[in-house]
Amino acid sequence: MFTELMPMLRKQGLLITISLVEGETLRATVLPQKASDADEKATTTPLAITGTAEELDRDLPHQLIEFVGAHLQLQSTLSSAKAEMDAAAKVAREEARKKTTKPAAPMKASVPEVPAKAIDELEGHQAGLGAAFYNCLRQALYRWVRVYDDWDARNRIEQMTEWAEGEDDPESYEIPKLEQDLPECLKAQTATDSLPSLASFPTPDEPWLRELVYTTIELDCVSHSIERPQLDEEWLERERSNHALDTPLPSILLYFRPGDAVMACFDDECEYWGQETPEPNLIIPLQPEDPESVRQALEVLRTVMRVLVLTVRIQNLIDEREKQTCDSVSMSEAN
Repeated sequence: MFTELMPMLRKQGLLITISLVEGETLRATVLPQKASDADEKATTTPLAITGTAEELDRDLPHQLIEFVGAHLQLQSTLSSAKAEMDAAAKVAREEARKKTTKPAAPMKASVPEVPAKAIDELEGHQAGLGAAFYNCLRQALYRWVRVYDDWDARNRIEQMTEWAEGEDDPESYEIPKLEQDLPECLKAQTATDSLPSLASFPTPDEPWLRELVYTTIELDCVSHSIERPQLDEEWLERERSNHALDTPLPSILLYFRPGDAVMACFDDECEYWGQETPEPNLIIPLQPEDPESVRQALEVLRTVMRVLVLTVRIQNLIDEREKQTCDSVSMSEAN
């Protein structure tokens, strides 16, 4: 019996028990032990054989040969699979590290650009106003949909830097430089900073800035007009597990200028999104037979639509300002 077990004993310990079931019936159990915490649970599957002493003497050696062979094959398969997955992961990491960051093309209106010039103009009207505007816009949107902004870009850059530092030639990797693209008022800001509300600042005198601030305050009010639907956490975790849901994909990208570090990081990350099914940005519970549930669902939809409409209005205000500035520059150059 021990001759048959030697191939396994060279790799892991075995616990052998023999017990009397009843009468002349015995049960022999061979339980493989984990060699390390990294071992898979499948490699500790036990073997249990029941029979009389004569039957065990006759059948146990053959059963052990099959048992040992199956375990060794499983360990070999798991080791090969792990090696293949590690190799694939390494290749993916190297591609992400070595990929040259290229300026991205401007997005459509559903992906707002918040030029540093607009933030700087607000900041020039009163210190703190530009940062308060940007923070108000970001938080109002994030309450309903996932937003990709400079904080996401900062996290991606830290990840890319960590990858590069693990390589022999870290200087050969082109990593976006976020600080040079940030408006001055945002450079010293941290995620934990508590900023004054946008509504607490005096109204700007310039008409377009005044409308920009008013529209953003309206967006914030609409965003907070009702509570986001609360979901049953057990149900949500079960759905995430059953459908292997990934984190929600960003619905809105907030960047400062075409081709800046925020857009570069977004483009870098989006190449790897979609490999798993993403969780929806918003899940609205609905019980069709319950009038109150239907009313609440429609109210949520109405609020989300108003948030998006006001976001587009803010985008249009910024676009019109940029166009006016460009036209003025062109006329000055022509003269």
